[in-house]
Amino acid sequence: MTTRKAGNCLLTALLAAGAALADDRYSFAVIGDMPYAPTATNSLNQLVQAYPADAYQRVIADINSDDNDDKIDFTIHIGDIKAGNTLCSDDVYSQNLTYFNSFKRGLIFTPGDNEWTDCHRANNGSMDPLNRLALIRTTYFSTNQTLGQNRFNLTRQAGFPENAIWKEGPVVFVTLHQPGSNNNRNRTTGLFLDLTDSEYTARNAANMAWLDQAFALAAADNKVKGVAIFSQANPFERFLEPGQGYTVSGYADFIANLRSKALTSGKRVVYFGGDTHYMRIDQPLTGTYPACTTTAPPCTAVAVPGSPTDRVNNFSRIEVFAQNDVHWIKVEVSDTDPGVFKFTPRRVPGN
Repeated sequence: MTTRKAGNCLLTALLAAGAALADDRYSFAVIGDMPYAPTATNSLNQLVQAYPADAYQRVIADINSDDNDDKIDFTIHIGDIKAGNTLCSDDVYSQNLTYFNSFKRGLIFTPGDNEWTDCHRANNGSMDPLNRLALIRTTYFSTNQTLGQNRFNLTRQAGFPENAIWKEGPVVFVTLHQPGSNNNRNRTTGLFLDLTDSEYTARNAANMAWLDQAFALAAADNKVKGVAIFSQANPFERFLEPGQGYTVSGYADFIANLRSKALTSGKRVVYFGGDTHYMRIDQPLTGTYPACTTTAPPCTAVAVPGSPTDRVNNFSRIEVFAQNDVHWIKVEVSDTDPGVFKFTPRRVPGN
């Protein structure tokens, strides 16, 4: 795998230094929503994460294996490093740092809701989510390098170091800090309220600017054929979670920006997410979605340029394995493949 470098100027440095592999082919792994198990009860009768997490460790070992020409050049974890009903205790963050650094090659992480936005819940310890977010940033994003053992440099966003961009061969990669629980927007009950959505507003603006940067980088290099986006949220089926009291989506800006970029970029665009714990590979982005789900059917389709329907055909969504279905997804990249990406669900023996 070539060394990835990043300089001060995002476009010029990445275009100059983000050289492709010699054969323009490589593979990476995507995981998320793990480890959730095992859990245990502490002396105060609170549910906590318990370690070691055997199934998760088998996933790591499988990804680290070089058998059968399946070498993985790097791994992306799209968030949720604990269960949704366990304490947000400090050991969760330190233990997962140890797990991340056990990956033989580079590990890139983007946060999920279970490790910060939901920590205000009583069963999570009634902790201040912003305190947990600060801990996440100092624990995992203190340098411009990946985690893991064979690290490489990333370009991180000023003020939001969890957001990263790097280029490998024909693909620009971008992580956006966009977790479940409605992206920390429009929560009106519980502890540590932010009724003006100040945290969401600042981070969402940064996310949109970062997505713009990624597509600008892709547009500036005619050798780039794909853009891969990684966030923890499922902004499609769960753009408004039922039973939570949300009245406005935390993902509307992202969907609109994503649709516009996919339609105008001329690139293959892939979104990797999780949160709803159902592994799938599909094409959910259309000219109307998610607006269609906010009104009674039928919806009026909106024409998409170049498509006989309202579907955005150069866009795909991959949702990772999760929770009790502890496996991983292998992604192969080739600049000679018209689709750029090939996705293979990989089941781990013993899980």
